[in-house]
Amino acid sequence: MKIKEPIHIKELKNYSKSEILEIVSEKDFDKLLKYAILSKKEDRQTYQFNYVGVIIIDDLVINCYPKYFSEKNEKEFKQVIKVIKKYDSLHDDFNYQNDELEDISFNLLSMMIFFLEDYYEFGVYSNIQNILEVNGNGEIDWNRTINYTDPIIKDNKPYYVELYTKYKIDDLYDYFRQLHEYVITICSKRLENLGLLELFDLTPVELSDKEQDDFGELRVILEKLEKELHIEFNTHKQKLLKSMHTFISEKNSFSNENYLTLYGTSTYHVIWEEMCKKVFKDKLDKTLKELGFKNSKTKLIEVIKKPQWIYRDIKTHEADGTFIPDIVTFHDNEFIILDAKYYKLRFDEKKLSGQPGLGSITKQYLYELAYREFIEENKFTGVKNAFLLPKYTGEIENIGIAKLEILSNLGMEDIQVIMIPADKINQYYLDNKKMSIKMLNLIKKDNGILL
Repeated sequence: MKIKEPIHIKELKNYSKSEILEIVSEKDFDKLLKYAILSKKEDRQTYQFNYVGVIIIDDLVINCYPKYFSEKNEKEFKQVIKVIKKYDSLHDDFNYQNDELEDISFNLLSMMIFFLEDYYEFGVYSNIQNILEVNGNGEIDWNRTINYTDPIIKDNKPYYVELYTKYKIDDLYDYFRQLHEYVITICSKRLENLGLLELFDLTPVELSDKEQDDFGELRVILEKLEKELHIEFNTHKQKLLKSMHTFISEKNSFSNENYLTLYGTSTYHVIWEEMCKKVFKDKLDKTLKELGFKNSKTKLIEVIKKPQWIYRDIKTHEADGTFIPDIVTFHDNEFIILDAKYYKLRFDEKKLSGQPGLGSITKQYLYELAYREFIEENKFTGVKNAFLLPKYTGEIENIGIAKLEILSNLGMEDIQVIMIPADKINQYYLDNKKMSIKMLNLIKKDNGILL
């Protein structure tokens, strides 16, 4: 079977309806709109994909690149897929089914990847039988031998003529083992036919030549899996049984003309924020005691006071929420406030576009104001405030500032604009490495560099 070349599109890029209909049917176009993977622009003439990851429609693979990509690059896209996968695993977002999406095989691709990766790590499903024999070749079961046989006593020493022995057998013909081998094999073939094994760093596996009919009717298979679940208490095996139940139930989607499955996210901005928090050592969730300040269990994020509602000077109610910065950290006794902004910024001598709005700028100033008492009390020598925005590749660049004079004139730090090559942040995140704050080239008021 010849593998079709994947289609490459970019998140939030404007496409005409005719361009999209060149790759998908009208019915699939409507489905993408229905599930907000595709949205219509306000001008009503163009559409945008609100997605980063892989979309599969029948045998067509669509790779949705992040909006900061400037060109097609399968190597960098593979890195993005690894980032999404790691984020999902850390946040337990791996869920095969979505009851609201009636006719979409929402995470079937995730499930197929799970089956292969689980096999690489743990092998196939096994039912171990414990065999007990008398005078066999296995390990002696002394508890049973002593309790159930009479020894011969000689010179005050017991001698056992009959010994209970035990050994274990892995039943190679177990129904669920063979069903698991069948599922792994068809997952591997399906991913290979779609050309996705390499993208997800998988190798082909062929363990079975069986067909689903060899295991009985669909109803029978599902009933057997349910019965096994009721008597199996091993957590990993329970997960496999549940996964096989869902997979067998959904398997006919492969041949369904409405087949659609996704692997990725419509909220890549959340992942960008998380990567920046991890890489630049955010300290908001640390207690003041852990940070070497007061002997207090108060977290740094809790230093920011919440709004108060005061009823006629009688009763004060504290609101639930308050300002929450993305990242707060320290460097050389400087208090650093960073905001990860997933925007496609164009900012040069000719043009400004794709910038954060007034609300983002205002909040960034107010974060400093909210921490002012803490900063003065702990004698920090200065404050640095910055937006962190992604760019395709290259080096970290400090390209300017965002400034609101009515707040800047109050003595608060203007917001520096830092462009960070996403491929570097991605790799740091994947490798669990930290990046030094000095790499951001934060500017001092005297135009010196914070080192």
